[in-house]
Amino acid sequence: MYTDENSSDELEAIYTERLDVDLEMAQMNAEADVWHAVRDRGFCNHGSAVGYLSSPVHEGQKLLKPGQLACTAGCGTVFADDEDWYTQLDNPMANPVPLPAHTPAPAGT
Repeated sequence: MYTDENSSDELEAIYTERLDVDLEMAQMNAEADVWHAVRDRGFCNHGSAVGYLSSPVHEGQKLLKPGQLACTAGCGTVFADDEDWYTQLDNPMANPVPLPAHTPAPAGT
């Protein structure tokens, strides 16, 4: 502590930092709940993808053209480019893609 501080100043700073962390964690948990709800309803959230390579490493890359990406989170959707993937990643329910072998839940559940 500095000479112009007292223990209550230090404790207030600690408690404020803890509150900030708690609020941030609550926000992250809420976002994760939304993320998982998409999959729980039977739709792909496009959480991962591979891009075109002239010498494909993954099976999903073999049919891609330069600039394209393929979803590796379960649906295999081919995206035109990074922007297309990010758009659908940010809001997978704008254009929902059912997961194979998973029956989507009815809307509103």
